[in-house]
Amino acid sequence: MTGGHPGTDNLARPFAMAAGRAPDHPALVFGDQTVSYGAALELVCQAGAGVSGLSRGREPPRVALSLGNQAELPVLFLGIVAAGGIVGLLDPKWSAAQTAAALEILRPDLHLTAETAAGWIADQPADWRIPAVDPKTPFLVGFTSGTTGRPKAFIRSQGSWLATLEASRVEFGIGPDDIVLVPGPLVHGLGLYGAVEGLSAGATVRVQPKFDGTDAAAQLAECGVTTVVLVPTMLVGILDAAEREGHRFPALRHVVCSGAKLAPAVHDRLTALCPNAAVLEYYGASELSFVSLRSSREGAPADSVGRPFHGVELSLRDDDGNPVERGRRGTVWVRSGMLSDGYLGTTDRAGYREHNGWGTVGDYGWIDGEGWLRLVGRAGDMVITGGLNVYPAEVEATLRAHPAVAEAVVFGLPDPYWGDALSAVVWWRGTARASLADLRGWCQERLEAYKAPRRLFAASDMPLTGSGKIARADVRERAKAGGLEMVE
Repeated sequence: MTGGHPGTDNLARPFAMAAGRAPDHPALVFGDQTVSYGAALELVCQAGAGVSGLSRGREPPRVALSLGNQAELPVLFLGIVAAGGIVGLLDPKWSAAQTAAALEILRPDLHLTAETAAGWIADQPADWRIPAVDPKTPFLVGFTSGTTGRPKAFIRSQGSWLATLEASRVEFGIGPDDIVLVPGPLVHGLGLYGAVEGLSAGATVRVQPKFDGTDAAAQLAECGVTTVVLVPTMLVGILDAAEREGHRFPALRHVVCSGAKLAPAVHDRLTALCPNAAVLEYYGASELSFVSLRSSREGAPADSVGRPFHGVELSLRDDDGNPVERGRRGTVWVRSGMLSDGYLGTTDRAGYREHNGWGTVGDYGWIDGEGWLRLVGRAGDMVITGGLNVYPAEVEATLRAHPAVAEAVVFGLPDPYWGDALSAVVWWRGTARASLADLRGWCQERLEAYKAPRRLFAASDMPLTGSGKIARADVRERAKAGGLEMVE
């Protein structure tokens, strides 16, 4: 059993090299279970041997994984990748119908679940060497929502993730001395990439079986965690727990966050609890990978998503595909070595598009004179109210900046006069409250008047998707059905 020779001819190679340098170093920590790099490499090689036996000639073998946060998931992922196979990530929380639809798209040679994964690995031989793999080889099929709600299966190549690892190494600087906490689900892109990034760098990766803000806060305070990778809702849960328990995080150096912008009040709380940490918010998409980065140490405007990520070029274009001047709005196009290979199977013809090496998912934004990128929304999310176009993301960011608002979701609700009445659901910050008139006035001072919500609802609980993001469709349906308090 060996990790192979030095080089980056296989996406699993950086992990194998780290294991060769420090086989006794802790690689994965799941609760009370710790797996060393040497032991993890042996399991990866066993998984690789098993996948190699599924070879379909010229076509890479496909393996579907329906696992939660358990030690076998990253081991299987790296083993499948090492063998040049394709991983299909299925969320075990999906309904039977969702799982069946994903399996129909993927058509795997092997489907492993939480009940079968460990036994399958144990049955494979360990005397296997990691081979070289063409960087164009597809290795990942991930599922993202289409505009119709039907899942889309995007494809990534090994070379695209090798480029992504290099870009994040430059921006995040994770190394063997780091301890990385990934509290979110590994079946979603943010958690999976955070774990693989840490293992490729030789760091120790700590994973929770299930997200728990109190436990995560304790790990940050007591386990020497230097980097945490998560979505905003999880970060707020951790900060709430830390303030209740009196925790501080002096060892924390990097807070890596994506999925939505952090509210200004969250930045203030982070400064108080972890004064030595840089807050690194990145904007990206499953199909594009990293696009831009806003670091708390670079002075980016609060309403921006930062500057282009390392290795990324940006182009803002009009509807005819022509570049627009700085300060003008356009569709955000991206060029980098990190782009996906598009979708697998039939789609709703919306979402990711590629042209001459540039890709877009339809986000609209503008770049100011200093090069900072601001987003205003995505084409499929646009609300037409009174014949005028409004992008919810722009209004949501304005509402979050209000002292009384902790979080906000904006959408259109059917209206006989406006067509769609611009509506907002807010979650209050502590005991603070505001009226509809207050928030309309706040928005009108900062945006065009027609972008001020005409209906306002308040919610106490926050429905989340499996990846920890706000379940926007659920929130809208509750408001539409009269299930939320209307604020006059």
